[in-house]
Amino acid sequence: MEGMIKKYAEWIMRQESADYLLRKDESGNIHLLTDYAFGVVRFYDLEKYQIVELSVTNSKTDENSFYLHFELKDLDRAKTLFLEMTESLRRLKDKKRTKVLLCCSSAITTSFFMIRLNEAAKVLSLDMDFMAVSYNDLFVKGFECDVILLAPQISYVYEKTSEILKDKIVLTIPPSIFGEYDVQRLIDLVRLGMINKENERKEEMYPAERMEFPNLPKLLIISIIVEYTEIRIIYRIYDKGEMISSEEILKDHYELMDLEDVIDVAIARNPDIEIVCVVTPGVINNGRMTFRSAGIYDIDVVKLFDEKYHREFIIVNDANMMALGYYGLQKKSKNVSFYFHPHAARTAGVGNVVDGKLHAGSHQIAGEMQYLHSLIQYTDDPSKLAGTIEGSLEIIAKYMISIIACVDPDIIVIYCDMLTDITELSDAISIYVQPRFIPELIKVPDVIEYMFVGGLMQCADQWKKTGK
Repeated sequence: MEGMIKKYAEWIMRQESADYLLRKDESGNIHLLTDYAFGVVRFYDLEKYQIVELSVTNSKTDENSFYLHFELKDLDRAKTLFLEMTESLRRLKDKKRTKVLLCCSSAITTSFFMIRLNEAAKVLSLDMDFMAVSYNDLFVKGFECDVILLAPQISYVYEKTSEILKDKIVLTIPPSIFGEYDVQRLIDLVRLGMINKENERKEEMYPAERMEFPNLPKLLIISIIVEYTEIRIIYRIYDKGEMISSEEILKDHYELMDLEDVIDVAIARNPDIEIVCVVTPGVINNGRMTFRSAGIYDIDVVKLFDEKYHREFIIVNDANMMALGYYGLQKKSKNVSFYFHPHAARTAGVGNVVDGKLHAGSHQIAGEMQYLHSLIQYTDDPSKLAGTIEGSLEIIAKYMISIIACVDPDIIVIYCDMLTDITELSDAISIYVQPRFIPELIKVPDVIEYMFVGGLMQCADQWKKTGK
């Protein structure tokens, strides 16, 4: 290895820590070893580019908790990304132990049970930590745990809990175990649940019709998904509308330089890319992006990237592309609204297609529900409401009313993992809106495909306008 790769590798090997062991293999790759996770730094010294790949894998689940790659051209940036990687590795140390969450209506009885369980876990040297919460905190704290135990008095929410916390082990505590505070039988119940755990297969999204873009050049579409525990940056390369590669980056936070890293690597591998489309959360106004949680404030991203990469750049809002993509994949209606509500968030984003055309507004803020949020009257603090099924239902229903009143679509497509029953939502809306005026409500399990199809449609429209 020569040049910057050599300098970077030497710097990494000096970052010794009590948290991990550093080892270099015969290929020059560097491994960070622990008893609960492992990290790998891989180097690819290509003819014109030097690419670095960083990954962290949870030894308990064999799942990636951190993954990215970037072109090595700035040592300071590279060092920052390595430190971010090691921080992700350290956080997994707590995940070595199985976190078990007990939940009842008020957390009083489960708190007593929790104390006895933790005492037993210590005596028996079990890698288990038990916690107790009330039902109101279940859908916030539940995402941080491995096993969810529902007390008998709230066993009726088992199906809803299993749907929302679909990646967790969800069990109900038998009354005999709960009534007697039977520690051993409860621990056996948890062990059995862990043994019998099966990974649920994600529901596939089948398009209603095939869309073709034979006149499009090679292009890169980057979609950013802000989830409760991580940031997913998924990027695909298309040639004549056909996907030829797809990769995903996992990070703890999102910043503008993450986009540059993706673009650098994609162009290094595919120098004939002509269009880059970024589908991102935030307010997008004529190429300028504001995304507060990422520290991006009114930056002219299109101009910045145009000058740096000399290619056609398109920056678009995520909810708008979800709406456009859903519209493009169905034949039912030309008037579609897409409601995107991240987990436990107080507000949401809405994309609207009206008469077959995306309606983003003159300043491209149509559907930015954050501007409406403070005007809506709720029965409680929306931050608290967003953490429960019932509270989320209230928030969603009141947003639906504003969509119906302003857009009156034929269909409202909804992505929100806290919504478990469309009928209940329709009933909540009908308190304020006559049932005959309520659009068809459709819940979808994922948004990724809609974002990419919407991005393709946006690229096709832009390419057509340029006359190419």
